[in-house]
Amino acid sequence: MSKNFTGKTAQIDQTDWARVTAMTDKEIGLDEENPLTTESDWAGAVMRVGDNIIGRVGRPISENPKVATTVRLDADVLSAFKATGKGWQTRMNAALRDYVQSHPM
Repeated sequence: MSKNFTGKTAQIDQTDWARVTAMTDKEIGLDEENPLTTESDWAGAVMRVGDNIIGRVGRPISENPKVATTVRLDADVLSAFKATGKGWQTRMNAALRDYVQSHPM
């Protein structure tokens, strides 16, 4: 036994880390005590501290999901939006939406 930072006696780690490191994902997944999980296993999962729910796992699914893309912008335009602080991407999206709605294509 050894002492941890609190000064309390703790068990010495007897894990065979060389064996664990050498295991493949398939070998780990076949462990009877720790079976593989699926997306449906996590559906409705929540995080708890004691009996209190502190949050849901992952973001809620959006009815209007965003699309990741790469756009080249003039530095002054980007700086102007960033200078408005947190939420600048949302404001830029709103400005582009206003333009699209007022300029039918």
